[in-house]
Amino acid sequence: MPESNGSDNFPYEKILAKTVEEMQKCPDLNVTVAEFGELSPPLDDLDCVFDNMAEHYDLPLSQRIRDRFFRHDEIETYWRSSRPDSALVGEFSLTHVYRSVAEKHLSDIWEGADETERELYGELRIFDDTPHTGSGRMATLRVTPGSTDPEIWFFDMREGPLEMDLDYPAYLDSLILTKGTIGWQYLFCDAGFGDPGFTPIAEGLKEMLDVFPQLFPGHDYSGLQARLQERM
Repeated sequence: MPESNGSDNFPYEKILAKTVEEMQKCPDLNVTVAEFGELSPPLDDLDCVFDNMAEHYDLPLSQRIRDRFFRHDEIETYWRSSRPDSALVGEFSLTHVYRSVAEKHLSDIWEGADETERELYGELRIFDDTPHTGSGRMATLRVTPGSTDPEIWFFDMREGPLEMDLDYPAYLDSLILTKGTIGWQYLFCDAGFGDPGFTPIAEGLKEMLDVFPQLFPGHDYSGLQARLQERM
């Protein structure tokens, strides 16, 4: 586990550290990246962090989001299945919510094809990315004034922006289950399934939900399995 002074006040840091350790100990996963970025001391004052977001960005974020705050600038993993018959791969590159809101504008990367897209992209802030696979997929918060629980949009450079059927806390909780398996977000999107070009992603999600319950028996995959069945 990474050193994390004061982590008792930031329980999600411990959950993420335990998740990464769980992945590293799994013989079926070859984890080549497992990095916890720097801890920013000003973020130790959780009240100040969330008061600043409310004051400067008009984001009075909910207690559920506060409960999942972590102070590392970034937390990254990248892995592949070590089984010879498997192409399963995953990664996540998380940025804490304060930095995402302040710095990680999707519009800095993607301009948008029309006014509607440009307006949407101007509101989206990246908090999970895929730099190692280079898949062009990322998860974003929709920052709108007064929001306590911002919408979550999944951006795929092939599909464009897709609103997800979950919120930020549920996204982070799902990440613990999926370990960042590429394309897991489509389980919460009304797109992708049925498209012939989507077959490799669908097959990867099916494999994940076939093998992860055995690899990680301490987790409940029934909800994700039900979502996959609904979409196949």
